[in-house]
Amino acid sequence: MGLPEKHDPGPGKARVAFSYGDFEFVGTKIKKSVNESPTVKSFYLENPLRKDPLPGQFVMVWVPGGEEIPMSISGVEDGALRISVANRGETTARLHALEKGEIVMIRGPFGTHFHLSGSSYLLVGGGYGVAPLIYAASFISKSGAECTYLAGAKTASELLFLEEARRLGMDVRIITEDGSAGRKGMVTDVLDEVLEEKRFELVLTCGPERMMYEVVRKALGKGIRVQASLERYMKCGFGICGSCVLDPTGLRVCTDGPVFDGEVLLSTDFGRKKRDASGSVVEI
Repeated sequence: MGLPEKHDPGPGKARVAFSYGDFEFVGTKIKKSVNESPTVKSFYLENPLRKDPLPGQFVMVWVPGGEEIPMSISGVEDGALRISVANRGETTARLHALEKGEIVMIRGPFGTHFHLSGSSYLLVGGGYGVAPLIYAASFISKSGAECTYLAGAKTASELLFLEEARRLGMDVRIITEDGSAGRKGMVTDVLDEVLEEKRFELVLTCGPERMMYEVVRKALGKGIRVQASLERYMKCGFGICGSCVLDPTGLRVCTDGPVFDGEVLLSTDFGRKKRDASGSVVEI
């Protein structure tokens, strides 16, 4: 597994072309599930997709009786897709209740992906936002590049994929808000220090949007390329509903993202405002 080829001009810079078949739901069985933390469970799904997702892309997941929701891919292993689901509402609770052998419906993969080029990376994740980063880490590891994995969470039990990151050869740094593991504080509290240690060629980030805003701002301030994977409310996943739009540019997270270059994001309401389920603009 090498670095993904550049199938599009860059994160957040061009819309993604789809074929009609990409919009069709297909059923897939759960091969196994793993409890990653008290609130996050990973599901390994038989892979029915026409093409493997690239790191940063997502699938739309539907459990009949619940809503359709976007889920980042956190890994591809032995032909199985791994999605890592935080139990945050009615639909994700339905997912958490599913067991091996049960069926979920998925479609995709959708969206832009991380464009991986360089020999030194910094991955900055918060909470379950590390899901697409650990998938990117598997590509980076195969390329032989150096990578520092900066993982933050509220408490030690919510830290994700630490051992996996170590197996991939990552330099793992841990920050928890309550100090129960690693450094005490927020990821952004130690970011300046980490950025001073070595010259990173590319920063990848995913997590709470306020956190990502600071990561983008600080990386660009030091002249380092940065790509961020956004989570916004989505209804369709392929550009029709407009729920995930970034004002005032009109960029849609589902098709122009979810991975965006930092420079693009700083021209939008990223880190400050978003749209809720009704389409109303709300403060982050």
